[in-house]
Amino acid sequence: MSARHDVTDDDLRRWVRAAGRAPSAHNTQPWAVRVVDGRIEVAVVPDRVLCAGDPSFRDLLLSLGAWVESAAVVAAADGHGLAVEPTPHLDRLEDMPVRGAADPAAPVLVLRPAGTPEPTALTPADVRDRRVHRGTLLPAPDLRASLPPLPAGLRLLQVDDPAMTRLVRLGSAWTASRRAVAAELVRWLRLSPEHPRYTRDGMTDRMLLLPPWLARVAAPLTRRPALHDRALAVAGLVGRAVEAVDRTRPLPPPPAPGAPLAGPQHLVLVAGTPGVHSATETMDARLGLPPADVVDAGRVLQRTWLHAHRAGLAVAPHSEVVDSPHAVAGLRRRLGLRRSAVALAVFSVGRPGTPAPRSPRLTDAAAPAR
Repeated sequence: MSARHDVTDDDLRRWVRAAGRAPSAHNTQPWAVRVVDGRIEVAVVPDRVLCAGDPSFRDLLLSLGAWVESAAVVAAADGHGLAVEPTPHLDRLEDMPVRGAADPAAPVLVLRPAGTPEPTALTPADVRDRRVHRGTLLPAPDLRASLPPLPAGLRLLQVDDPAMTRLVRLGSAWTASRRAVAAELVRWLRLSPEHPRYTRDGMTDRMLLLPPWLARVAAPLTRRPALHDRALAVAGLVGRAVEAVDRTRPLPPPPAPGAPLAGPQHLVLVAGTPGVHSATETMDARLGLPPADVVDAGRVLQRTWLHAHRAGLAVAPHSEVVDSPHAVAGLRRRLGLRRSAVALAVFSVGRPGTPAPRSPRLTDAAAPAR
């Protein structure tokens, strides 16, 4: 940690640029950030919200939390804490328009420098160098053993590999079989360097580790309407067929207790403890949790992924498991979750079999914060 100094707006802008490396679903980067009179205001870009794939705003809120945690890590390196204030707009996300730019008058979070940060081993380099890895993940020691204690109300539970394989397939089938969700996914694919936003956002062929021949074949499907529509139709047929079969089959039996991991570790971030939230908060929230608590969970998720990076591990998110009602129902049964518990994030973690490529960010070009 460096020596403390008075925070300038230039410092805040530097924190904002660094926090732009935070993860988000489909790499949408749904935050719009500006520095105003010694504070950071974070708004939401409606154009970057996944209306079909994220109707409960779970992914949005987790990504906002990851952004806040990234900014906090960079601020801590300068010797400063960050006070995070949710605004009333955070509780009214459903009032956002479906399309358009962020409303600068409606920030959902306000961040201010505040006092001395809590001690942390995490560094700005961890924020910058962390990668999502979509290739082969090799077995590794239990990540949970090296993590700081989680806040009350949050747990990291492990799913066995046989169940996870089935749940990922079921979640992927659900995505393919829902045309609006699949079309939204395709909208954020950038499978050729010729795509105008290849270096800005979305998921590139390099991120997805696609073979060059497959990227060349698939790229036109994402940009030509006629091919795009046919591809979605075929994907829908296949997805519905797989879903119809898998949703009626029980999950494979779990491995014997104490059996060593045959592959990566599969973890689920679970929130919700009976008695923590009021009945009104639970009924008013789409996820059964207050939005500010989901943002806090996103901070914990980002800390977990950063600690994994420091341990030489990589993660692969599986939001499709939580998106699919059938997959998440199977997940809940496997983990024995109570009705009050909410599965917020599912991811695999292990040693990367190959180097993970860097994903594009809007802030890579040192663009203005807003």
